[in-house]
Amino acid sequence: MFHHNFPVFTLHTGYVKMPDDIKNNFTGDFHMKKFLLYPKSGTEKAAVFWNLMASGLNSVVSIILLLFVTRIAGTEDAGIFSLGFSTAQMMLCIGNYGMRNFQSTDIKDKYAFGTYLGSRILTSTAMMIISILFVIVKGYYPEKALIVVFLCLLKVTDAVDDLYGGFFQRNGRLDISGKLLFLRVFAYCTAFLVVLLISGNVMTAILASILVSVLMLVFLLLLTKDAFSFSVRSFSMASIGRLLVECFPLCLGAFLLIYLGNAPKYAIDSYLSSTMQAYYTYLFMPCFVINLLVGFVLQPVLVKLTVLWEQKKNQAFLKYCFLMHLAALGISLVILLGGAILGCPVLSLVFGVNLNSYSAVLDVLLIGGGFFALAVIDQVILTIMRHQYAMLWGFGLASLFATVLSPVLVKSMGLMGTALAYTCSDAILFLIFLLFILFYYRKERCS
Repeated sequence: MFHHNFPVFTLHTGYVKMPDDIKNNFTGDFHMKKFLLYPKSGTEKAAVFWNLMASGLNSVVSIILLLFVTRIAGTEDAGIFSLGFSTAQMMLCIGNYGMRNFQSTDIKDKYAFGTYLGSRILTSTAMMIISILFVIVKGYYPEKALIVVFLCLLKVTDAVDDLYGGFFQRNGRLDISGKLLFLRVFAYCTAFLVVLLISGNVMTAILASILVSVLMLVFLLLLTKDAFSFSVRSFSMASIGRLLVECFPLCLGAFLLIYLGNAPKYAIDSYLSSTMQAYYTYLFMPCFVINLLVGFVLQPVLVKLTVLWEQKKNQAFLKYCFLMHLAALGISLVILLGGAILGCPVLSLVFGVNLNSYSAVLDVLLIGGGFFALAVIDQVILTIMRHQYAMLWGFGLASLFATVLSPVLVKSMGLMGTALAYTCSDAILFLIFLLFILFYYRKERCS
């Protein structure tokens, strides 16, 4: 059984402004525990600020690491690292099991924290087993296989962080969740860069980042033990089993959502060179900006949106849904315009390679990034409406399209084929999700 004794806070959204207590911590005596747990004022602002900082850093960490790998180890190693990081991100979906949104919106406490913890142990173990089987089936040579597996191991720490982050968010402390994620990612990213500069070896740098990530996670969680009790005397396997069954469509959905982005990369791995793999990843970078900004808009309103749905405040619920879609569309259009004008020249300058001949590929990818962001929003809405299984139809059809056509398009059209495969798959996914939302809303709230 799990026993807990912690304060309950209320989460509200606010302006993205550094709260006074955060300023004081950096200008006065720095006390880590106080910094993590006890803001003197502006808890709501701290939640918004640290969610922005954490989601921002976590979204661009692959860009930062890839940039240094390119500059220090070359485009060939950068292509391998890019494929490995993308694979690790996909395997993380097995570790997270799609539970973050479910856990943070479990406002009726259907499952205890111990149940979430027990399930995370099982899913993280499964994640690593599947990762090892993946590199064996793909037939990667030893160094490439180890890079992929070690990056997956690094992502296990993300899975554990996500578990506690969901707990803090559920109890109105999204600020703590953001601080934990930001500090840990910053620490392991720094370790990776320092070791890579010293050794010039990508694998050694990954191992250093794993060690630092584990140590930081343990250290930061120990600092929260006075305010939050995570003692678990035993696990209820029956409850864990029910949770895994209930969240299975979320896990499969999250996995397939990442697979949609990775399918063209695996086609590149089969038909093109590692250098082309690196070029595709460089061109894909602006899509991360779309997902970053949309994630910032989405995360702080999850609990609010759930409450509106549970309380059957239909007009307010629809208003929030509309505003989220409008924000995603606006962000996508701005970045598409900026990408068309400055995208390839800036990316060429940053990564030290000539990408100017791929401007059309970048434009198509940015359109796909917009569809992807809209699909993620609709996925969250369907989760709040508790129609997770309906999402499998969308994921199934979009994944089938990506699996069948990605190799054909990449083989015949090169990088443009990868962009078309990605964009069409995400467009299909978004349209199917939107149709399900409209169908279930009319069925449950208009009848």
